[in-house]
Amino acid sequence: MQTTTSQAHGRQRFIETLSESDLFQQYQRAFHTLTGLPLTLRAQGDMEFVETLVTHQSVSGVVETLVPVRVGKNPVALLQTGGVRLEPANAHTFAPLANALLDDDRSAQDVRTAQVHFQHVPVMEPERYEAALALLRSFALQLGESAHRLLFAHATHEPDAVRNAKVFIHAHLAEPMTLDAVASAVNVSPFHFCKIFKRATGLTFTDFVNRARVEKAKRMLMKPAARITEVAYDVGFQSLSHFNRSFRRIASESPTEYRGRMKDGHTPCLAVA
Repeated sequence: MQTTTSQAHGRQRFIETLSESDLFQQYQRAFHTLTGLPLTLRAQGDMEFVETLVTHQSVSGVVETLVPVRVGKNPVALLQTGGVRLEPANAHTFAPLANALLDDDRSAQDVRTAQVHFQHVPVMEPERYEAALALLRSFALQLGESAHRLLFAHATHEPDAVRNAKVFIHAHLAEPMTLDAVASAVNVSPFHFCKIFKRATGLTFTDFVNRARVEKAKRMLMKPAARITEVAYDVGFQSLSHFNRSFRRIASESPTEYRGRMKDGHTPCLAVA
């Protein structure tokens, strides 16, 4: 139970850090200015399994949309927007809510009060709402990239040995690297290092190194002149096939697909301070 509670607190701190990032704050303001819609970032609930964009509509016609933010294949957060109706307020569109209230034995006064609130809910044209969701899909991709980087730095009560190991790993990515060598560099036994590193990062040593190498490769692939084979070896992979397998496993796409998606502008370009 204590471990579960600690993990929940860790997820919440991660979401708070991501929502306070310059990237999210800038996009949140721009999205609201452009569409008039609210935008929040929250954790996925224990009983929620949002794998793709989903829109819920209440009996009053108010829509709420959730867009998953992914790190690789795994949803790590949800973008939430909505709070509008896609049809104008009139007797026809209010009827389902009125009937639901009456079926629930609510009074005529309750129905009249609900109608007043109903008339004040903002209305948006369906085409405009769909355009706003298209923006969110693109932003979710970019925010996922930011979340991926944040996961490397996000840890609770991180021991000095783990922090120093991360510095060592990033400084020597291009070189062959073993757990024993890194443990020796931070002056702890391999057994103890393996234990505290997994506890602090949530990743095995090998997975962390591969993710760090893939993250560096992503930055290098943004340069049009960089050849994929050269990138693979420059970030420390010993073969192109290993690089391709690791990249696809971590990023859910091949290096070529990633480069093409970035080149085609499938993520919005926002300046981050």
